[in-house]
Order: sequence, then structure tokens, then C-alpha cells
Amino acid sequence: MEAIRTIAHAPIHIREEAVRGRDFSDAQTTEQVTGSLRRSAVELIVTETTLQDVVRAVTDSRHERPVRWHALSVVSHGRIA
Repeated sequence: MEAIRTIAHAPIHIREEAVRGRDFSDAQTTEQVTGSLRRSAVELIVTETTLQDVVRAVTDSRHERPVRWHALSVVSHGRIA
């Protein structure tokens, strides 16, 4: 998380997830899930330029397990009060 905080100034949302069934078909055998898996999902909105820096920072940081990431285009976002 510190690696992301040093690069991105956007709020970082952390969500606990439970994965049921089979997941990580691209993973090694010991990483594949056939029952349930608890994991955390990290979500933040950054520019395309910052995205590359965030991915590089996470790649270079120390992490115990593989990190899966997705980049999605955000067409619009905001807050409705």
C-alpha cells in the first residue's frame, strides 16, 4: 500500500472479497482456488500516466503473493449528495 501512496494521490479503497469456486486459471497449481479464498481488492482512480507508475511501484515493492490488476477506462465519475 505504501508503494501506491507514494505515487498516487487519489483515495485508495480497500475491499475484502471472498472468491468461491475455481479462480486464477492463469496461476500456478498451488495458487489455484478450488474452495474459497479470502483476499483484498484495492481500487483507485488515476490518470493513464500515473497508472504506469503505480504498476511499476507495485512490481518493484515487496509483496508476499502475486498481484493481479485490471485497468479500466472511467468515462465519468462524481459524487451525488
